[in-house]
Amino acid sequence: MRSETRLIAARAAGIALLALIAGCSHKRQTPQEPAPPPAAAPQPMPPLGAAPGLQVPEAGPDGRFSTINSGIPAQEQIWHIRAALNVAALSCRDDGALARGYNRFLKDHKPLLGTAYSAETAHFRSAGLPALDRHMTQLYNFFAQPPAQPGFCQAAKAEIDRAVATPAADFPSYAPGALDRLEAPIIGFYAAYNAYRRDLAAWQASPHRTEATQLAAKAAAPAPFSSTADEPMGASWRIQIGAFTGEKAARAAWEQARARIPSLAAYSPHYEPVPGRPDLIRVQLGSAEDRAGAIRLCAAAAVGGFDCLPVVPKGKA
Repeated sequence: MRSETRLIAARAAGIALLALIAGCSHKRQTPQEPAPPPAAAPQPMPPLGAAPGLQVPEAGPDGRFSTINSGIPAQEQIWHIRAALNVAALSCRDDGALARGYNRFLKDHKPLLGTAYSAETAHFRSAGLPALDRHMTQLYNFFAQPPAQPGFCQAAKAEIDRAVATPAADFPSYAPGALDRLEAPIIGFYAAYNAYRRDLAAWQASPHRTEATQLAAKAAAPAPFSSTADEPMGASWRIQIGAFTGEKAARAAWEQARARIPSLAAYSPHYEPVPGRPDLIRVQLGSAEDRAGAIRLCAAAAVGGFDCLPVVPKGKA
């Protein structure tokens, strides 16, 4: 009986040894799978659908961005607020609330804005009107930057009621904060674009990026924001500087505008009756390929204190 027990134990040990040998043999025959390479990170893309290679300012040593609104006196701040709200009324697509608010702002603060305009022109008097023209163009272009437009339009919608309600006597203390709020989306875009440039440089230096990754990133890139997305194709835009009672008054207004703003002499005026109001004659100027170009042309009219709006001539749309 004891010998039979020893025989069974020996057989069991032999079977276990054979299984162990078989297992070791199997492991030796199976090659070790190599570790997969690190996944290639997608190529960083510009924020808000902006184009690559934009010339965007960098923050200073204190981390702040210097803009056209930095370090200007109180009266110039007021005029810059007017310019920002003018751009918003022209370029932001809403139910018309911004345009109505802007018109109330002009009406309720006419003396305040007149004083601000006089201070603005005096500031550039020594350099001549061309310098003022360039400054106003830069100012309008600053607030009309396409990638930041959605955020800027939201900021302007939130600001317009405050601008209307603020008494003229309180405007010098109100203006700095208002300008900060109006340009905050643009500053945010600058910061995001600088972060993108840093991320792009790091990605370009990475050994794991591949051509396939680049193509995939480009295919997934969002479409750039376009201020002309809803514009008539192939239309030639103008700006309208006002509607006047009778052609004589309209021509007199054009002569006044041309005398006040010599750069407008390069454009031919167009006199058109207002539909349904033949006694009112509109004065329209210039030719631009799109709405953004018309807004830039408005900057020249703003130099002389004229309010304008982009229009597509009848029959061109």
